[in-house]
Amino acid sequence: MKCLLAFYLALVPVFAAGTFTGKVTSVSDGDTLTVTTGDNKTFKIRLEGIDAPESGQTFGDNAKQTLSAKVLNKQVTVNWTKLDEYQRLLATLYIGSISVNQQMISEGWAWHYLFYNKDPQLAAAQAGARSAQKGLWAAKKQIAPWEWRKRSKSGGAKPKAGAVRIISLMPNPKGKDEGNEQVTLANTTKKNVSLRGWSLRDKGRNTYKLAGSIKANSRLVITMKNNSMPLNNDGDRVTLLEGKTIRQTVSYGKRQAGDGAVVKAGKK
Repeated sequence: MKCLLAFYLALVPVFAAGTFTGKVTSVSDGDTLTVTTGDNKTFKIRLEGIDAPESGQTFGDNAKQTLSAKVLNKQVTVNWTKLDEYQRLLATLYIGSISVNQQMISEGWAWHYLFYNKDPQLAAAQAGARSAQKGLWAAKKQIAPWEWRKRSKSGGAKPKAGAVRIISLMPNPKGKDEGNEQVTLANTTKKNVSLRGWSLRDKGRNTYKLAGSIKANSRLVITMKNNSMPLNNDGDRVTLLEGKTIRQTVSYGKRQAGDGAVVKAGKK
């Protein structure tokens, strides 16, 4: 893991200590996005000090739409501090001199993530939004994202065994394998399922952590851009875990992993 972090950090532009500029090329949710630099390096960014509603949570779509309207396809400055456990850069994002992190809180579409961040400006921004009943604060009841994730893990929203499963693998995509291998998951339930705490593990016990959520009765194609768990073209065993609980194991051989071949693991 230390070698992987060192390799990743070596790719970060060093225009200034912990700062670089680029264009926002995609928005995953209300606090996560992708920035591409002028030399085509791509970085996943987690906005530091804030926690927006999850994709499957009330106001999750509002938060994503608000962030997209602010930053998508725009030039930004990224002031990052470190990598998190999902290999994302924790950062404050600026458009000019305006902090996007603070804007998301002050407009009522994200919480101040007080457990990890003590910034008084972010705390004041949340107090102001709450007092003015902006955004999600206009609702009668609010559930903080960290509480929602906890309930999804341990409460009634927890999926049964087999509800989320691997339906196919592409271990040997045409062209360059690294960063292009794919795993397709299916959610057979009538509720969105958060993938926070879920992971994939190969025969060698290398791990690929999952994030985001998978919508009700739908499929999710995961392109494994982080090469922490490369799929072996000579055959491998892929295990889907929810926390430490094994939900499914899929094995394949060398003959199944042809160039561009899709390994079927079952039907939705």
